[in-house]
Amino acid sequence: MNNKDKINVGDTVRVDFNGAQTTLCHSAIVLCAPDGNGDFWVFKNNQTNEIHYVSEGCTITKQESP
Repeated sequence: MNNKDKINVGDTVRVDFNGAQTTLCHSAIVLCAPDGNGDFWVFKNNQTNEIHYVSEGCTITKQESP
């Protein structure tokens, strides 16, 4: 897998909790990605500027520019 196919700090993503069928952020910037067990994602919501620390299972979808 090449680097452009990975989710990296600075990417725009959508964050969903599929078990709860809830979307935390429709559009967010990745501020921090986990490096190992016990680490967490950090996202900044593009609509509200809220910062979210996420340590539980979620689906993160990278939003590509056209």
